[in-house]
Amino acid sequence: MSRALLKELPVLEREGLISPEQAERIRTRYADNGQSANRMLVFFAVLGSLLVGLGIILIVAHNWNDLTRGVRTALAIVPVLIAQGLVGYTLLRQPASMAWREGSAVLLACALCACIALVSQIYHISGDLAGYLLTCSLLMLPLLYLLGSTVTSLVYLSMVTWYAWAIRFEHWSNPDVPWMALLLLLAAVPYYVLQARERGTSTGFWWLSLFMALAVGICSQFCFTDWEVEQALCVMGFAGMFTLVPWLHPGRELRTWPWVLIGAITTLVVFCTFSFRGVWEELDKGPDHERKDTIAILGVVVVSCAVYLLSLARRRPFERWPWPEGLGLMLICYGLGRFSPGIAAVLINLALLVMGVMNVKLGIEQNSLPRMNLGLAILGLAILLRFFDSNLSFVVRGLAFVAIGTGFLFMNMRMVRQRRNHEG
Repeated sequence: MSRALLKELPVLEREGLISPEQAERIRTRYADNGQSANRMLVFFAVLGSLLVGLGIILIVAHNWNDLTRGVRTALAIVPVLIAQGLVGYTLLRQPASMAWREGSAVLLACALCACIALVSQIYHISGDLAGYLLTCSLLMLPLLYLLGSTVTSLVYLSMVTWYAWAIRFEHWSNPDVPWMALLLLLAAVPYYVLQARERGTSTGFWWLSLFMALAVGICSQFCFTDWEVEQALCVMGFAGMFTLVPWLHPGRELRTWPWVLIGAITTLVVFCTFSFRGVWEELDKGPDHERKDTIAILGVVVVSCAVYLLSLARRRPFERWPWPEGLGLMLICYGLGRFSPGIAAVLINLALLVMGVMNVKLGIEQNSLPRMNLGLAILGLAILLRFFDSNLSFVVRGLAFVAIGTGFLFMNMRMVRQRRNHEG
């Protein structure tokens, strides 16, 4: 009914029965309903595929010990063949159906992962978790480009990140670097760009951006052989580049905010960590101390600075928080911290206070409760952190808690009252 109505809108508008504004409102309403129905269909298609796969696994697992090796092998391979048949049917007969594409891709991905595990168990093929995750990721990669499945891409990025973790921390003294994980992430970049062009405003792309940002940020840190204070410069370099992602597509409203979100959280965590003087005192380890990963850290800092300079063609300095200029402050504090750790800590604390005040100011100006509460949270966190490196009495600390809580309540009640007065 909605499709027929949408087709008749130009005729009704041309005959003067409805105004252009009314026609546009009708289009918006029924378009939203169609998108909601499609999302529900995709959700239940994926859920149905997962339930079917889990049901088959439970049935087979119950009688697994009574089956011969040949039957076990067939049961491991047959689901893969069935899922491949569904993928072929989707590509030939249902290429435009997102439900078919998501469902068949998820079913094939689950069948492949289960088949690898079962065959290894049946024939006692030795291996470790990292090898299993790498094999599953390699087999899952073509599904990203064949079917464009968002759910499969999220599982793929999770497996790649898990693989990098397994390589790096399988043994606490393991010096191996998960270079293969970086190659797997690089192989997913064209898929991400393609999804940005085709479905950059969808909810699925928002989740894809979130998982992509997390995978890139986590896997990049696994490439360092040891943690030292200098690694914070590299972390801030990635955080600054993440916050600049929305400036890479001017004029297009893509849902790349998760990159900014991860960059902002990373910046706050680094600033809170380095607000303590004791952290800066770790810089002075003597001239004989061997500093590792110097070339990698220097490379990331240089690249992030270059990206920042290129972004100035589209943005002004300190335009729109979170600011990528945090890397510049860290570089200044790194230089000062070698001579005066106290000054470096004071500058970081001042930066936290400025971020908090600016977010409160922007929240009040934009009538945004989340932005204002973010600023209050930053201010409160900066004050509370000082309790750990000061000798204040419990009475003073209690009064500070009361003051912070009162500030939250007062500012929120004030904004709510302003909204009511404005609406009235």
